[in-house]
Amino acid sequence: MTKMKQPDTQYSLTKILAVWALSAIPMGILAFIITPLVASATNWPPLIVYWIATLIGLVWQFALSLVILKKEGHPLNWSTMAKRGKYQKPISPKTGKPNNWLLLWTIPFIILSALIQSGKINLPPVDSLLTPFIRNLPQYDLSSLATQEFKGAWWILALFILTSLFNYLLGEEYIYRGILLPKMNGVFGKWDWFFNGILFGLYHLHKPQIILSTALYFGFVFAFPSRLFQSSWMAVIIHGLEGVLGIILILGIILGLS
Repeated sequence: MTKMKQPDTQYSLTKILAVWALSAIPMGILAFIITPLVASATNWPPLIVYWIATLIGLVWQFALSLVILKKEGHPLNWSTMAKRGKYQKPISPKTGKPNNWLLLWTIPFIILSALIQSGKINLPPVDSLLTPFIRNLPQYDLSSLATQEFKGAWWILALFILTSLFNYLLGEEYIYRGILLPKMNGVFGKWDWFFNGILFGLYHLHKPQIILSTALYFGFVFAFPSRLFQSSWMAVIIHGLEGVLGIILILGIILGLS
């Protein structure tokens, strides 16, 4: 007997918001409650404490994804995770056929992302709208590691690579583009990618200075191609380029070139 294909059960708005809250709120708590407490108690550099705290948050997102998959009745293996999370060959919206060459469509989105982040494209400075409300919150910047203390500190490269793994593959991208995006169509229809971007931006409670631009601009850059080509690899590649640039920055710090 041929096994019947299970229907694609979409999430309700309540479930979508619950997944968002469970992924976002811990990040804010880790960044602005746990980080200051640990930094003051240990005298560790606040950026390092923040970095480790956000890594814990990203690992939590991976664990949350596994809990969701388990509750949906999926076995917890990479094959199932990849299939459920759309970690698959991109599919042509015209022919409906998978083709790895479609990954080349990441190139214009990478260029667009770079132009936005570098300020070459003058978009409305929406993040400035939040400045009055977040000016007293601490901000953490990797460039603050460019001191003699971290010259030769190869462990920060290992920490960065581990963070990137959960940021661009198993944490942020998996839960937002893998878990949520394929299940948002039932509520948002053809605009599911747009609202996925909104949620992704609002998730950045640990980086409130970029919440609005991430929601409005990078929702398009990351979520739209993933939805169009039905492959989360599109967002992983586009978003993950930040990690490559981050490794270059970290190497400059370790080698004393920054």
